[in-house]
Amino acid sequence: MKSIIVVALIFFGCFSFNAQAQTYKINKQKYDYKMYMPQPGDPNNPAVMGLASFFIPGLGQMLSGETGRGLAFLGGSIALSGITVAGALMSYDEVTTYNQFGSFTEYETNPAGVAIMLTGLAATIALDVWAIVDAVRVAKVNNMYIQDLRGNLSSVKVELNPFIDTHNYLGQANTSAGLSLKVTF
Repeated sequence: MKSIIVVALIFFGCFSFNAQAQTYKINKQKYDYKMYMPQPGDPNNPAVMGLASFFIPGLGQMLSGETGRGLAFLGGSIALSGITVAGALMSYDEVTTYNQFGSFTEYETNPAGVAIMLTGLAATIALDVWAIVDAVRVAKVNNMYIQDLRGNLSSVKVELNPFIDTHNYLGQANTSAGLSLKVTF
C-alpha cells in the first residue's frame, strides 16, 4: 500500500512540476537545443535528465514537465520488452519423442520466436536510446524557455559597482571610495 502511495505521489508531482510552463511541442518551434547555454538557476539539468531516462525510460521527460511524453516512452519500452520476452518464450519448442526405451523430451529452436525476440530487443534498445536523447533535448529546450522568460520579466537592468578615485582639490590629493549605480531601461 505504501509503495502505491509513493508511486502516485511521484506521478502527481511530475504532473504539477512545471504547470506554468509551455509544452515542449510549442517551445521546440522557437528554440534550438543546439544553441543551449547553461545558466545558474536552470530548473532542468540535461545530464541528470538523460541519466534518469537511462535507468527508467521516460523519467527524464516526466521530471522536465513533459509527463505525457514520458509516459509514452515508458509504455513503449514496457510493451517492447514484453514482445522480447514473448519471443524468447516462443523461441524454444518442446518435442517429446517416443521409442522402445520410453519417451524423452528435447528442445528445438523455433526460428520465428528467435526473430520476434531479436526484433523486440533491437526495438527496445532503439526506443531507450531515443528516450535518453529526447530527455536531454527536452531539458535544454525547456531551460531555454525559462531563461527567456526570466530575461523578459524585467525590463530594468541595475548594476552596482564599487569604485576608488583620487582627485586633486586645492593642491591636496584626496581619495574617495563609493558605489556607482547604473540603471538601464
